[in-house]
Amino acid sequence: MRGLNRISRFLLRLIINSTVEGRQHLKPTPNTLFVIETARYSHRLLLIEQLRRQGNTLPEQKILCAAHDHQDDLRNRIEAQVDKLSFLNPEQDIKIVPISVYHGRMPQRETSYLNLLYAESWSKTGIVGRFMQLLVNGRQTLMQVDPALSLRQLKKESPHQPAGVIAHKAMRVFHHHFYRRRLAIIGPNLSHRSTLFTLILREPAVKEAIYQTALKQNRTVEQVNNDAKVLLKGMAANFSPTTTRILASLLSIFWKKIYKKIHINGIERIQLCAPENQLVYLPCHRSHMDYVMLSSHLYRHGLMVPHIAAGDNLNTPVLGNILKRGGAIFMRRSFRDDPLYAQLFQSYLSVMSNKGHSLEYFIEGGRSRTGRLLPAKTGLLAMTLENHLNHPEKPVALIPVWISYDKLVESKSYQQELSGGEKRKESFLGLIRSLKEFRHQFGDAALSFGEPIMLQQAFNEVPESTDQTPASTKLELTQHISQQVLQRINQSAYANQTAILATLMLSNPKKQRSITELSEEAEELVALLNILPNPPIATATGPVKKWIKQACKRRQLSRSEDHVFLSSTQAQEMTFYRNQLHHMTLLPGVFLLLAKRYPKPLPQTLPRLLNTLYPYLKAELYLPWDAIELKTALKQLRLRMEKRGLIKREGNIIRVIETPLSIALMQTAEPILVRYYIVFRLLSDGTVMPIADLVSESQRIAAHLHQQFAFNSPEYADARVLNVFIQTLIQQNVFAEKDGQVHYQIESNALLKRASQILNPHYVNAIEHNLHPR
Repeated sequence: MRGLNRISRFLLRLIINSTVEGRQHLKPTPNTLFVIETARYSHRLLLIEQLRRQGNTLPEQKILCAAHDHQDDLRNRIEAQVDKLSFLNPEQDIKIVPISVYHGRMPQRETSYLNLLYAESWSKTGIVGRFMQLLVNGRQTLMQVDPALSLRQLKKESPHQPAGVIAHKAMRVFHHHFYRRRLAIIGPNLSHRSTLFTLILREPAVKEAIYQTALKQNRTVEQVNNDAKVLLKGMAANFSPTTTRILASLLSIFWKKIYKKIHINGIERIQLCAPENQLVYLPCHRSHMDYVMLSSHLYRHGLMVPHIAAGDNLNTPVLGNILKRGGAIFMRRSFRDDPLYAQLFQSYLSVMSNKGHSLEYFIEGGRSRTGRLLPAKTGLLAMTLENHLNHPEKPVALIPVWISYDKLVESKSYQQELSGGEKRKESFLGLIRSLKEFRHQFGDAALSFGEPIMLQQAFNEVPESTDQTPASTKLELTQHISQQVLQRINQSAYANQTAILATLMLSNPKKQRSITELSEEAEELVALLNILPNPPIATATGPVKKWIKQACKRRQLSRSEDHVFLSSTQAQEMTFYRNQLHHMTLLPGVFLLLAKRYPKPLPQTLPRLLNTLYPYLKAELYLPWDAIELKTALKQLRLRMEKRGLIKREGNIIRVIETPLSIALMQTAEPILVRYYIVFRLLSDGTVMPIADLVSESQRIAAHLHQQFAFNSPEYADARVLNVFIQTLIQQNVFAEKDGQVHYQIESNALLKRASQILNPHYVNAIEHNLHPR
């Protein structure tokens, strides 16, 4: 028997390479048992082998099995353990850790024999099928270890029940757990597309949309119904387990080639909530790499591959077909004027959600070319909320995701677009041509998962209003949740090497820095970021001099002996990475700037000044605090900057200590305040102006200052950023709007006088000169 075990273990090591998720729960103690989902001998050996690698031995009698034909044995074993509790100290517990092992990790597709190769359902086809599954899928094995079930806690919940009843309850817990975990990892079986289309076209809302379209276009219902099938075929994913598995293998090689390391943060909280919730991933969007990287690493970490809503500009020959097979759902950029298309898309998302598929879409709509989060596009989010209101039986968790890179693949094309060049169209040939860009490494990348937003809880948190219509209430709810998503994306930020270096270098882009000085400044900035009231989820680690060397190798910095500097092209590129940290660096920068320039910067005065500015910073940077929380956050900020030696107290006065870091933070923040001042100044003297003119005039003056003072911020004159600021001023009743015209609603002289005292006089004079050119 011992010889047979050795041979079995040798064969398993030969054909199986397993990834373990939840390794922290794999800690055997004398009172720990393990329950595996299936009765397969190979799964027992895999668990024993995994513990042996950790230096632990596990007797086989400590492994239970939840398979159907082992029910009596499982009940008897658990019942005996419950009885054993009576002989243990009250502080001692018996815990049972559930273990799931998967080889295919892909759902079965109807009528597809090729896809069966990669489906988990091979295991149901007997000993030959199980051997084939190990042979084909053994190198992609996943062992999922979940938190242990406490028998003492279970007994405490039913104190007067006999051991048999408690054992039966434990079995129900395990069966439910294994079912939900399997669904969370593999996903539901895939319907044939024609079956799915028939289901959607039979929905009453879709039939009504078809009928109304036929009336409007003076066509037959059958003709419009055929058009609807064509539209569905164009938008619907055609998920292929075969394609996805092949892509997963190729991508694992690809990531190792182009990225030194991909940092994954916060995925444990997603793995824990996945079994009981439908997951909707809402990542920020900075690159075409985003959706590929996210899907690839969700699969790698034992989570269902999501279906992804993508722009139909990617639905090109060859490329579009590959993406559809990877789970892409193609959608038009706008379909407000096409009620049939809108209803088909909403019904398609609803059906996919109700079947249990994970979904993914980008809350910003398109890719950010500036590094900052863009204002939310709420159309798809509104569909998700409406579907949940109609089908509340399945809990839904919105998952904010931060994605960042040390160097963007699209860096050159973004700079061309920001300089006025045309956006390149996506195509398969374009993808092939772009492969030459991957000859070099792009540094590190990061995927950070924020705190999930539970939809039912979010609904309950929004106060009901009696004077609002259902439509306006739904709109308010959608906007509220979209802001929460953006805030939580920022709260899960990873501060990468390039962003830290860019923040310091761009504070004075024309200045050369010694490598030693820049290293010391970067270490100071990292230390400050980690103690801010809104710290990053993680920061880059390792010697800063190595970061600088790698940035020079990536041609993001230029080097001259022991100094580094930025060329004009590099300065423009580096703004993207610096802007990713603005939601963390601007509030300290503004605090320091006010303490530096205000006549009497008292601890009680500075918060009042910042309270005035905060609503605009919050709207632009998606900061997390409300008005009440801000007071505590500002106190923490002051104390922590004092601890880091950026400010000091002289009696009641706060003085700024002019360190390289404090100067860098002030120089990072001031251009933002200058942009605010431009908008304020344009509407002074009783001026009334259309919003479009106010935006264009602000852009003109901002662009001039950009050139004159080298602020190096593409978003500095961005119409979207200016629009957000103006709308916030209207909401705050600083501006009033009527028929598209805006004007001051408050007395502006005192505000402008205070602003001109704080801002650099050169900037104020330049704005005045541009307002009144000679």
